[in-house]
Amino acid sequence: MGIQPTSEGSLEHIAAAFAALGQPSRLRIVRLLLSAYPQGLPAGEIQKELEVSAPTLSHHLDKLRQVGIVTAQKDRQWIWYSVQSESLRYLIDFLFEECCTRNQVVAMEDLELAEVSSRSGNECCD
Repeated sequence: MGIQPTSEGSLEHIAAAFAALGQPSRLRIVRLLLSAYPQGLPAGEIQKELEVSAPTLSHHLDKLRQVGIVTAQKDRQWIWYSVQSESLRYLIDFLFEECCTRNQVVAMEDLELAEVSSRSGNECCD
């Protein structure tokens, strides 16, 4: 089950997901799993690729699974892990949800950044 909007409870869940991603080893796991998207990878391949111990990998995968970023599927003696792309999309959408919705406090022309000042209107999120 991926990350789902649930009004008041979703902010805590979103924060937990970002906290899980905030650990370098977990971020490496997610990036590796994205490289094998959509089928994912078996735990043994993840362990070999990232050179981590089985208990450490298990701990990180469990944290990612708990917040809905990773799923696990048993196939005979292997457990395959894959990224829940819709969960990652939801997190990104959450960050950009309010993009450019407030009035500009500083006029775009007054900004010194050439890239930003060359844009017009509310194109900051495109």
